[in-house]
Amino acid sequence: MAPAVQFTALQPWALVPDKHRVERAAARAERDAYAENFRYLRIPRLPADCPPWVLGQELGWQVRSPVTVPMSPLNDLGVALASAEDAPRTGRLLGREGLWQRGPDWIATKQAEWLHLGDYRTPAGWEGMFVPNGQGTVEWRLGWSAHLPEHTFLMVMPLDVDGLDIPLGVISAKSVNAMRTRGGMSIAVAPRRPLTVTRGQPVARLVLLHADTLRATATTAADDPHPESRPGQEAE
Repeated sequence: MAPAVQFTALQPWALVPDKHRVERAAARAERDAYAENFRYLRIPRLPADCPPWVLGQELGWQVRSPVTVPMSPLNDLGVALASAEDAPRTGRLLGREGLWQRGPDWIATKQAEWLHLGDYRTPAGWEGMFVPNGQGTVEWRLGWSAHLPEHTFLMVMPLDVDGLDIPLGVISAKSVNAMRTRGGMSIAVAPRRPLTVTRGQPVARLVLLHADTLRATATTAADDPHPESRPGQEAE
């Protein structure tokens, strides 16, 4: 039996990942319409008729944006604060409007008001959808959880979203499954220019990997371009 991944919405606004399907019938209908009705216009080769292309397009599940929100590059700085220091005062001293604690250190941001546009309601109060990660990246909390089978991994792959980088990453089933108790799944993103992401827009892809995929090895065998002729035979 094929392994199954379970996605669960934890927030009413969440959009759980879904499968992308290639519209083969529509593509073939367009090709046939050109052939039947136009003198010159043709589609000589349909990607939808190429099995490797179709499998590549439909691999895994799409991660879709749950909100329409403007984004811009993050000007951030990692800083340390003594326990007695006043965080807002230190932020003003450094010319930074926002301070975010990540572990023992802090990330100071500048002109990053858009980070608060995704703040959402929870029983414990308001939570941030976008949290600075450092190095210009942002943790994007998506409002859903995933449960993976044992001995598997989840690969997060970027899609072609102009202006938005998503680092390629692989997360173990143990880590993914534990995210449910910490607010659900999140991905790292890095805006490289001002852009607006719309609700429902695909931004990343998830692919399930088996542990054997990560343990696989490869060997290289080189053919001898000048094999020696066997005794008593002429070289061909």
